[in-house]
Amino acid sequence: MRVVAAHENLDFDALGSMVLAGRLYPGSVLALVGGVEGVLREVLPLLEDRLDLVPASEIPLDRVREVVLVDNARPERLGPLAALVGRVPFLVYDHHPRTPGDVPAVGGRVAPVGATVSLLVPLLLERGVALDPLEATLAYAGLWEDTGGFSFPSTTPEDLEAAGHLLRQGAEVARVRDWVRPRFGEEAREILSQLLKTAHLVERKGFRLLVARAREKGYVPALAPLAHTLLDLYEADGVLLALRLGGDTLLIARSKARLDVGRWLGALGGGGHARAAFARVRGKGRALARLLETLEAFLDPEPTLGQAMTAPVETLRPTSVREALRQLEERGYGAMPVVEPLGEGVRLLGLARRRDLRKAVRLGFGDHPVEGFLVRAVVLPPSTPLSQVEPRLREAGGRVLVGERAGEGWRLLGIYTRTDLYRSAPRPEPTLAERVLKALPSGVFRVVEALREAFPEGVYLVGGAVRDALLGRSGPDLDLAVGPGVEVARVAQFLVDRFGGSYGLHYAFGTARVRLPFGLVVDLAESREEVYPYPGALPQVRRAPIARDLERRDYSVNAMAVDLGGLAFLDPYGGLRDLEARLLRPLHPLAFVEDPTRVVRGARLAARLGFRFAEEVPRLLAPALLPEVVAGASRSRLREELLLTLEEEAFYRALALLAELGALKALYGLDLPPEAPFLRLRAEEGLAEARLLLLLFHQKNPLERAAWLALPGRLREGLALLLAASRGEEVPKEALGREPLRAAFLALFPEKEAWLKAERRVLMGRDLLQLGLKPGPKVGEILRRVAEARRRGEVRSFEEELALARKLLGDGTLALPE
Repeated sequence: MRVVAAHENLDFDALGSMVLAGRLYPGSVLALVGGVEGVLREVLPLLEDRLDLVPASEIPLDRVREVVLVDNARPERLGPLAALVGRVPFLVYDHHPRTPGDVPAVGGRVAPVGATVSLLVPLLLERGVALDPLEATLAYAGLWEDTGGFSFPSTTPEDLEAAGHLLRQGAEVARVRDWVRPRFGEEAREILSQLLKTAHLVERKGFRLLVARAREKGYVPALAPLAHTLLDLYEADGVLLALRLGGDTLLIARSKARLDVGRWLGALGGGGHARAAFARVRGKGRALARLLETLEAFLDPEPTLGQAMTAPVETLRPTSVREALRQLEERGYGAMPVVEPLGEGVRLLGLARRRDLRKAVRLGFGDHPVEGFLVRAVVLPPSTPLSQVEPRLREAGGRVLVGERAGEGWRLLGIYTRTDLYRSAPRPEPTLAERVLKALPSGVFRVVEALREAFPEGVYLVGGAVRDALLGRSGPDLDLAVGPGVEVARVAQFLVDRFGGSYGLHYAFGTARVRLPFGLVVDLAESREEVYPYPGALPQVRRAPIARDLERRDYSVNAMAVDLGGLAFLDPYGGLRDLEARLLRPLHPLAFVEDPTRVVRGARLAARLGFRFAEEVPRLLAPALLPEVVAGASRSRLREELLLTLEEEAFYRALALLAELGALKALYGLDLPPEAPFLRLRAEEGLAEARLLLLLFHQKNPLERAAWLALPGRLREGLALLLAASRGEEVPKEALGREPLRAAFLALFPEKEAWLKAERRVLMGRDLLQLGLKPGPKVGEILRRVAEARRRGEVRSFEEELALARKLLGDGTLALPE
């Protein structure tokens, strides 16, 4: 069972993200952890029949195999699902930054966007998943709420792009506006009144923090809208609310810039991100006082005028009005300082503004000296904090000069204008290797950082791990290549010693698989080169440097690596370029001839990521699909690749791609089946096997294809039962007991669901005792023989089982002691 969950006190972003994750991972159970927040308490009951939320307390934890966690990474906000942390894989999609103690995620995506919805929408787009208007509206409500109608500083281009897609999918803006607009009930108005009475501004290093307190005995309304209301009302840089609730204090913080409230409240055990955070402090302590005492330590240094100015500043010498205007227009400036040399510096005469000079020319003063039409210039030292500059801008007509005294004059260093208020300093771009590591899920990142410390050279992040990190997505597997100077066994042992879990070694292949307790699987392989003795053969391998290892891979997007020790990004075949173009390009012309299963892996990847094959693929694939080449291909590898494809969420699209290329028929002898039965498929376990049964069922020669694939006997028997049912033959219920077969049966014959679910009484020991048989070995032997007859379909009702038991009792064949 896969569970999708968020956090207690569900809000619109959490609910919308859960709905999108449910579409991204079909068949998942949407778990409701704790209660709901704000207006959702009114909206959710109206949607109960559409959303099918299951209380987390009702979910059998022993059946959960994976958790998709959205809008949250904190285990303490998971309710009963917290017991699964460290026991099953967690895929985390969250817009809050990572903090110590987060769930050790093995997949998903964590990125600084305005709302978690914005991380999920692109993945649905990749897979071509369409939303209905209700789903789009709920997701849009989450976006609107968490970005403050796209006005909060945390809003990003990704949020706006996601909003555009949701609108095209039918999101109802008017309904969202009605849902999300601030609504202050009686309790909220009472708390707001208390907050207004206690509100006061605290200023530290130019940062204006509004602090307010209140007390509540009963229901606590949503505090976030109150925080934003006060933030706007007082024009503060940040706000800290403290709500006394019984023996606890609830703290909520918001910040526009400079103060990372997530780290600030994290010191008290809270969490959140740089612009919004929450904490609950037990008991009557000095939480508020402690926060204010440490405020300066969590403030980013205030930018200075010297850091933000435009430099160097260009100046004018005294000249005519007309000439000064010509120079201003030629250089595209609105104003320039007019100066004269003075010792080591200059004498500042004033600022010549283009608008003043134009007016002077219109009035006939074009040939007059410009000195008569200057405005006073304000000069500030470069150390001036920016918070002190804005008032001077208003005073100086929107421009201040930056300079230092030089004797009796000035040394001008730069100029700062109103435009600079809205221009942020460029941040240094991270290297590609740093981008990859930063994009890894928290649990994977911890493992990689440990390996970087323990193995300064010779360990590489390779293939799909690099590709998916650059795409902003990751799964529960981590691929590492180990160079010639490092032993695979040593790396595997290190990981188990550090994190726990277990590992298995395959000395013949130079590989190892490490299973860590929180669900991450680490695949280790010696870097190697491969030689194919004939088309389709299993390769002969020998150890080689990482460059040769990348050379043997299938597609350019899988031939990238990160040297963990040196943090170098290796891309010898243009994988990054093809990744940006969303192209699957084979590394060399004989790629498919050497291994025809590469096209199956490519179709799987294209369907999962929304990629397309490069234009040369059909031409390069043609010789690989010749009968003589396919005949030499490993049948076990073909079967394995087919089953891996059927495990994918986008498996049908992968099959359609293979059919379009002619590979489904050439490699497997299969035709593309109709999609409808697959859409009806419901299976919690053995889903790939159930899909395989449906795939084979729709072929012209299903049993022959099953034999060609060398499927296990139980699957061939199950296929035979499905075929018998399609011919109208009666199939015993007991024969449909296994999950994959049962699920395939119901997908093909949905009208049989009531019949299949109807309870059938079977013979039990008490029935034999009522026949006069005494307790003893005979009871167990008769039940065993009747059960065998039931499995063979020889008895089809309780009455027939009872008749068989009487016959066994009376024919003298049970020679057992009484």
